[in-house]
Amino acid sequence: MIRLLTLCCLLLMGYGLQAQTDPATAWADSVYNTMTETERLGQLFMIRAHSDLGPEHIQSVETQIKKYKVGGLCFFQGTPERQVELINQYQKLAEPVPLMMAIDGEWGLGMRMKSSTISFPRQLTLGAIQDNSLIYEMGTEIARQMKLAGIHVNFAPVADVNNNAANPVINNRSFGEDRMNVAAKSWRYAQGMQDNGVMACAKHFPGHGDTDVDSHYDLPVIRHDYGRLDSIELFPFRQLAKQGIGSMMVAHLNVPALDEREKRPTTLSYNTITNLLKEGLEYEGIVFTDALEMKGVTKHFESGEVEAEALVAGNDILLLPEDMEAAYREIRNYIEAGKLSWEELAPRVKKVLRAKYELGLQQFEPLRTDSLRERLNTDDALVLKRKLLANALTLVRNPNDLLPFRQLEGIKMASLSINASKVTPFQDRLQEYKKMPALQCGQAPSEREQARIIAELSKADIAIVGLHDMSSRASNDFGISGAARRMLQQLQQKTKVVLVVFGNPYSLKFFDEQEWVLEAYEDSPMMQHLAAEALFGARAIKGRLPITASPKSAFGDGVITGKLARFGFALPASVGMDAATLAKIDEIAEQAIEARATPGCVVLVAKDQQIVYKKAFGHHTYSGAQPVHADDIYDLASVTKIAAATLAVMWLQEANQIHLDTPIVHYLPELEGTNKAQLRLRDIMAHQAGLEDWIPFYKQTLVHTRKGRILHSRDFFRRMPEPGFSTEVAPDMYLRDDFKASLFQQIFDSSVDDNPRYKYSDLGFYLIAEMVDRLTGMPLDEFTRRLFYKPMGLETATYRPLERFEPLEIAPTEIDNYFRKQALRGYVHDMGSAMLGGVSGHAGLFSNAQDLAAIMQMLLNGGLYSDQRLLNAKTIEAFAQRHPKSTRRGIGFDMRQLDPSKWINLPADASDATFGHTGFTGTCAWADPEENLVFVFLSNRTFPDMNNYRLNKLRTRHRILSTVYEAIEQYEYLTDANTTQHPQGIVVR
Repeated sequence: MIRLLTLCCLLLMGYGLQAQTDPATAWADSVYNTMTETERLGQLFMIRAHSDLGPEHIQSVETQIKKYKVGGLCFFQGTPERQVELINQYQKLAEPVPLMMAIDGEWGLGMRMKSSTISFPRQLTLGAIQDNSLIYEMGTEIARQMKLAGIHVNFAPVADVNNNAANPVINNRSFGEDRMNVAAKSWRYAQGMQDNGVMACAKHFPGHGDTDVDSHYDLPVIRHDYGRLDSIELFPFRQLAKQGIGSMMVAHLNVPALDEREKRPTTLSYNTITNLLKEGLEYEGIVFTDALEMKGVTKHFESGEVEAEALVAGNDILLLPEDMEAAYREIRNYIEAGKLSWEELAPRVKKVLRAKYELGLQQFEPLRTDSLRERLNTDDALVLKRKLLANALTLVRNPNDLLPFRQLEGIKMASLSINASKVTPFQDRLQEYKKMPALQCGQAPSEREQARIIAELSKADIAIVGLHDMSSRASNDFGISGAARRMLQQLQQKTKVVLVVFGNPYSLKFFDEQEWVLEAYEDSPMMQHLAAEALFGARAIKGRLPITASPKSAFGDGVITGKLARFGFALPASVGMDAATLAKIDEIAEQAIEARATPGCVVLVAKDQQIVYKKAFGHHTYSGAQPVHADDIYDLASVTKIAAATLAVMWLQEANQIHLDTPIVHYLPELEGTNKAQLRLRDIMAHQAGLEDWIPFYKQTLVHTRKGRILHSRDFFRRMPEPGFSTEVAPDMYLRDDFKASLFQQIFDSSVDDNPRYKYSDLGFYLIAEMVDRLTGMPLDEFTRRLFYKPMGLETATYRPLERFEPLEIAPTEIDNYFRKQALRGYVHDMGSAMLGGVSGHAGLFSNAQDLAAIMQMLLNGGLYSDQRLLNAKTIEAFAQRHPKSTRRGIGFDMRQLDPSKWINLPADASDATFGHTGFTGTCAWADPEENLVFVFLSNRTFPDMNNYRLNKLRTRHRILSTVYEAIEQYEYLTDANTTQHPQGIVVR
């Protein structure tokens, strides 16, 4: 009876203990109990797999899965689609115990699938970032991609403290030389992955950072004593062990302080793995060996012996054995000889099985293969990559706060890309902010070439030099030649040199004499664009050096700069817009060109002060001879009213030189006694003054012959300028100078409605241009250039563009067969403005899309742009609101029509506060304060005939702007639809 009661108690206790066992352990134990010895041993192997090799390789992998019951595969080069197909295939063979899939993806899948997936920045680049939450975001995104590609374990992060500039294997794979920075960033990377269902793996224990030997080819020796190892190399691994990182990888190193045996790799060292890592650091996660096919271990040990000794040392998973047959044979020999026992191996097998359960592998579900690449390479992933790169940029030195460039007016700049044969993305993006000569040279320019380059760049006040296509290795001076260094030293004696290093920061030791240095770490087009934007203040510079290259370029160095109110460039997703929806603009623009609504056009969209879409379509003419370029200059027509005249009036009001409600006769005394004397600027600019819409002044200068021909009157025109005839209307066409007085007199004498109501009119803006001239002593073109365009750094916003630009840079506007009898290119299309020499308040301004967008953005910014205060926010607010008698017109600005009974000029999604203007030549510019949105459309729909109104009939501008708002709504919809809870993190016991 006593024995029976005791047995019952024991059974009850056992049941209670089993009830307390966690599901992972229960599953692992149950599976283990059903396995053969071969199956159990197989769980401790992870073999090589590729998705870009042929049938022979696939057959080899399948054979090893079936014969040796291997527990996992480590994938290398290939494509995501083929990898997923093979994983589904291999997993079916491995039933009932699924395979654990791993990849060496330190910077994401792109490390192994460069051409088809995203590569995130190298860890040394990330080491410069000061906001570690961004590292967590990267880990989260990499985990998302890994899971789509069937990966359960990512062999990252590299937790080595790289304190040896000559390190040939770790180098830019490390977060840097500071143990705290390495530990913190390693954990945030690991945490991001593990919080989202992918196991992280810290490598290369006990620390591969201070060596100049590559363990792929030989066995590095690290001779530091234990005290040094404990304080530096081991520090990140100790912290990661405490935090619960899922796995660690042991390096092939010879460390006498840890194991005195000669040529004994740490991978095969019991003292290193069991005594130090598992017992000393109390690490309970999975311990991987580094690849057992590497020379760092195979150079001194035979196949089979390597794997057996690795298990004796205490490793859990043997990664990439060189010879599976030899490995199995020798491990069994060790077991039979008593060097290994199943009592030692069983807990490791169960640990691997528990990890598989926690990774969701207790029952494998086939992976989706449809649209895999699209699901991997999302816009949001690219936005994150761009954010990481931008936050890494490090301004090493910046005397006199030269950077970012603030004042562009009157400054000559030039650029040079070293080790480049053509214009680089860096130089292209620089041109978006300042037109400058762009030079290139090879890695080692000859003395003659150096002299030529120095002579050319010395003409500039500032030379911006980019170092490209560099090497990561100190052994070849990071790919920087002595000739290039000498050229830079000579150049800085001639002019200011801003050096941008698109490569390894250890190379900074060569540039201690350079005064202005921006470290950009990587040479991708994305990083090149970001560096150019940072130089011009479109984005802040926040990074700090993660290593010490020299006393003048030391760890932690970095000048933090703010962001200027100037356009940057961004992916649509970064500002909450769907790129696929935005791409529909292409089709609408192409339809307009195909319908001959316009020969060509340029479309620009900016949100949150970032240009997200800028594209050219079609040609300058229907002949197709000259394609439109995104920076081509167009006649803005009536957009001049807001981009010139209204700006001037706002400035004058702030200067207390005018008041909107003071009768205009106060500023133009000659209006005394006319029907316009008491008109107010507020009413004139809102088209509420009752003025006539326009007067065809040009008709008075023409004569009609008996045969019906229309000719220029000799009384008004000359073919060459001469005294009294100097107003250029078109090539070989000069108007008599006193016609201006006649023109204004006709405006003075024109009728005014007795009961003024809304009627669009140009005439008031003629008067405004004259008023600006009277009050400031400057004609409107000079006034706007001095007070607005030049301080903003605008280069194409101008009247009379042929004075500064070549004709081919300007889209033609019309073949004028009724007045000037010629094709018009660079001469204002509007006849009245032309008769005033091309300068008026209603028409005459030319610009490219980006400069016009900058004007609109300045208004959205409350008068601030390019670190310049142009206007006060309250002034802009007062003008960009509707006239009391209008449901549409503001003061100078057009706005969204609020009266549903009238023609609605803007999409329904545009906010009521949206302001801007359209132009007769086929242009428009709109700004929506609620969305911080700018939209510019430039075209020459008037070529060859101004009576072509297909652009309006097709509603091209309206449809494109509707698409812009649709892109915002679609992004919000997709974001809401894709919002999910993060799965629980991985905890491996």
